[in-house]
Amino acid sequence: MSQPSPSSRRRAGHRIGAALVSTCLALPAAAGEPSLSMRVEEGEHILFRHAAEACETWDIPDTPTRAFRGVDGLVHVMQSHYRGRWLAGPDLFSLRHGCAVAFEGAGSADPASFDNQSWIGATYSPDGKRVFAIVHNEYHGERFGAPCRKGEESACWYNSLTGAVSQDGGLHFQPTQPRLIAALPFRAEETRGHHAGYFEPTNILAWNGAFYAMANVVAPEPQRSGNCLLRTPTLEDPSAWRVWRGSAFDTALADPYAGPIQPEHHLCDPVAPDVLRWPVTSLTRHEASGTFIATMRGRAKGSDGRERTGVYVATSPDLVHWAGPALLMEAPLFGSCDASDAISYPALIDPDSTDRNFGTVGDHPALTFVRADTDGCTVTPDRDIVLKRVRIDPTSASARRSSR
Repeated sequence: MSQPSPSSRRRAGHRIGAALVSTCLALPAAAGEPSLSMRVEEGEHILFRHAAEACETWDIPDTPTRAFRGVDGLVHVMQSHYRGRWLAGPDLFSLRHGCAVAFEGAGSADPASFDNQSWIGATYSPDGKRVFAIVHNEYHGERFGAPCRKGEESACWYNSLTGAVSQDGGLHFQPTQPRLIAALPFRAEETRGHHAGYFEPTNILAWNGAFYAMANVVAPEPQRSGNCLLRTPTLEDPSAWRVWRGSAFDTALADPYAGPIQPEHHLCDPVAPDVLRWPVTSLTRHEASGTFIATMRGRAKGSDGRERTGVYVATSPDLVHWAGPALLMEAPLFGSCDASDAISYPALIDPDSTDRNFGTVGDHPALTFVRADTDGCTVTPDRDIVLKRVRIDPTSASARRSSR
């Protein structure tokens, strides 16, 4: 595939710059407005430029930003394709891209292996040396003889979440034992007809002595589709993760290939589906207010009736009850056929966070996202990671409500 020249990329950046600056615009929602008012500031910083730094054509940013501070004093960022490579540097603004591969799935033809095409979707390091990961694992049955016709390949797509761990600061990852974190209570052949599974884990967030993450679930009945909230007391054991159901985290997710199971015993309840309308791409906690912030990419009509696409945010006091969503940044999304600078994979991250894993934000964090050139409706490999600063006003939303 041909790539645009650096000058055309710069022109695209100037073209989109003004459109990306916005304050949060609330959508009509029963849950009310987010409790934090946020706005994107002018200017941007490029963390990774594919045309100059890629190690191969498909060495692309293909997940939201996930970062930790290592024992070596560097900030390590994983935002890679299924051949996982790191960005690293003294801070988020001084990253260099390395070509060493830290992780790659086996590409197995067996869906029961849960070792197929694999992306590191989340990382967490307790000490800067050991690094735990949640892996987004894709099994594409059409590549191994499953009966899915050309153009309908997603009907054979079966997704799961697995675990990996590094003992050397992220240089090398190995699958955990057991491997499986989350799968539907159905085998691949039982979901055929539509892509299905646990997709796109958020970052791992530590809070009140436990670890939390969300994943977007697409599933046949009786499992409902939406964002499922997972919790575990330890990252050492992938089987310790539990999902929110009813009013508690007491539901385990089973391996459908390990033996007969009853699907109704292994379901999650999607959290706040009226607010978290799209896959959640990052979770952070605002230090001053204790408020959780979720980022999403979506398309919706605002209170003025105009449809907008871009980055949306929602807020929560407890990860279960959410308010919003509100538009943080308007921009074309991947799949927009009329845009040469579409975006995806938004994440809120604070370069100045005191948390080793960047799970907390202050009042001046940043929004990162992937911006790509497109060829018609196709997103090309020419993708950059962009950072834009954000301002948070924790008092403005409550002030607006009290003045009514």
